[in-house]
Amino acid sequence: MITFTDVENNEYQAQCEIEKTDAVNGEKSLSGTIYFGQDVKANIAKGWTLFFLNEEYVVVTYTKNDKENTVAFSAVQAFFYKMSKTGLYETWNGSHPFSTYLDALFADTGYTYDNTASVAAFEKQDWGMSDRLSLFNDIIDQASVEFSVEGTVVHIVPAMGSDLSTIVRKKFNLDTAEIQTDNTSFATYGRGYGAYSNPDDTTSQRLEVEYKSPLYDYYYPKFGAIEAVPVADERYTIADNLLAAVKDKVDKGWAISLTLNLVDLQSVGYKYAMANPGDYITVIDENLNFSDKVRIIKVTSDYDIRGKRTKTEVECGSLSFSEQQKTSQSTLSNVAAGKIPVPNEWLTSQVQLATNSLLAARTQINFTDQGIIAVDKSDSNKVVILNSAGIGVSTDGGQTFKSAITADGVVAERIFGSLISGVAFKTESKSGFSLTLSSGTLRVKKDDLEFGSLTATTDGATGEPNGFAIWNQQGSIFSINQGSSTGGSLPVFQLPATATAENRQYNLYGSLMSPLVSKQPGGMWIYHDSKFNVSADGGNNAQFQVTVGKTSVWGDFYVYNGSKNAAQVTRDGIRATPAYELAENYVGDIGEGKTGEDKTVRVDIDPLVFDLINTDKPYQVFLTAYSDANFWVSERGKDYFIVSSDSPDSAFCWELKGKRRGFEDQRLVDTKDTYEDLEKMEGLIPNGDQNIQSNS
Repeated sequence: MITFTDVENNEYQAQCEIEKTDAVNGEKSLSGTIYFGQDVKANIAKGWTLFFLNEEYVVVTYTKNDKENTVAFSAVQAFFYKMSKTGLYETWNGSHPFSTYLDALFADTGYTYDNTASVAAFEKQDWGMSDRLSLFNDIIDQASVEFSVEGTVVHIVPAMGSDLSTIVRKKFNLDTAEIQTDNTSFATYGRGYGAYSNPDDTTSQRLEVEYKSPLYDYYYPKFGAIEAVPVADERYTIADNLLAAVKDKVDKGWAISLTLNLVDLQSVGYKYAMANPGDYITVIDENLNFSDKVRIIKVTSDYDIRGKRTKTEVECGSLSFSEQQKTSQSTLSNVAAGKIPVPNEWLTSQVQLATNSLLAARTQINFTDQGIIAVDKSDSNKVVILNSAGIGVSTDGGQTFKSAITADGVVAERIFGSLISGVAFKTESKSGFSLTLSSGTLRVKKDDLEFGSLTATTDGATGEPNGFAIWNQQGSIFSINQGSSTGGSLPVFQLPATATAENRQYNLYGSLMSPLVSKQPGGMWIYHDSKFNVSADGGNNAQFQVTVGKTSVWGDFYVYNGSKNAAQVTRDGIRATPAYELAENYVGDIGEGKTGEDKTVRVDIDPLVFDLINTDKPYQVFLTAYSDANFWVSERGKDYFIVSSDSPDSAFCWELKGKRRGFEDQRLVDTKDTYEDLEKMEGLIPNGDQNIQSNS
């Protein structure tokens, strides 16, 4: 009996014949005919689901046959359906890490993922604004990974399946075989063309690579270079990525497809279970002169109304990866995924998966000289061995034990748990770079050279821990980096290799995005040995500069709600002498003079003062008598003025004020600042009380 569920989660039972399809990269679909179950046949509609072999499927099509009183339907695994019915409403361009694409695709879908494949960042153009499954399909070719779906977790690996010792042979367990080859796309040489050195100039130099396959020299004497269609894509900016695309196109241009009808030998005690998609098996058919190891791409099984498997068809082949992984849109395509941090709910699903697997297993126990051997009755590739050497778990019939516990330690491809506790942990790259976590300290090393560590700090007096520190060894670099669009990264904060404890140094490459605030007792210091500059135009020019004994300002200088003062030392302390303010921009000069016998005198304007003021505009001369006479200005010239008196040989003082060159028309200039702007300037207007005289 099969359980169907309607949109209100009401359950109904039915008996069906079902054809189930499993393929590499997770494709799972059903097609079936419902014979018994009147409620289902009468009411089946959009949004109905069913469970088959402990997996949920969504009904996508159904056809009612009144003559035979049956209903034919097709269904896809829930993951594919749900991903196809949710969209990503963003558009992305440029290069991003694989995990970044997948973070966006998996967000808020109810699905998480686990990745053990390494995928370099790659570029996309106008990626997005579509359903998530289509976008998933779009990146599988570039990622070249495979996956399986278990519940709400998608597992990503470099390649699915195992290399089995299963041999399928004509007249033994092989009924029929059909081999099809296609060499229309066969090639031994390829070229790739990527981005231009100047993206706006298509005549500039272009990224270019070429590739020769291992078969190049063999076929060259007869055919020369057998060339593939060039890869021409300006989105490629990294030579290695472009070369990989060319290599993939050349090496996978020769297609082989093998379709087999296998006799299910489980019922007669055959050692190995039916292989799964992704597994490699050896096929021998003397009639076709074929003997080779092939990979299972798709398994199609028929089940009768009692749930018994009656027929299995296996499709094997070595088609190009991008083509072999894709299935038709009618089965909602295939998927690839990438790395994310493991969330708590993911661990919960792993515990549930392990629990379900253990409780659902039906096991045959054998007692042998090798120890106790447990074999899964439904899949004899799953074997557990227990003996004096330890415990081993195998998925390839006992050929290898990738998960094991022995006296030498624990071997496992994955370890899941809420807490992993121990004395030391170490991870190491192929280049010898390693991270070691021991005694509460994380050390970064390359072979025997230690770069630095993350460790606790202690109180110098008591020795008690009081915090933690990240420190680098002298001669090494410590850097906090920001990832770039090309897949690399650039430093934002860095301790250079030249830094020492006696000469502490750091480099800041990023931009400050928050206020610069200091609580240092005694005030905040910003200093340099010779010159300190402040710029507000991106560092092109300084608007404020401090050197020894001098402060310079370029541009206008404003003082809000205060005065410009010179501090002078007096007998009663240091006193402020405010600057004289005018409504317009004037430059002045002061001097003394004396009229002659003719009661006049010419006063020449100092040439330097003349350079500062514009005498084409009216300037003012103020006179003060130092003798018993009357004085007036009888003439104002461009670079002089004449003072007259009513008595000869009379002394006086003069003050000249002229408009500053370049600022002749300025008068009470509007700063464009508002009261609201001033309120944002901390301390300028305490409590909102403007110290400004106004008529309003």
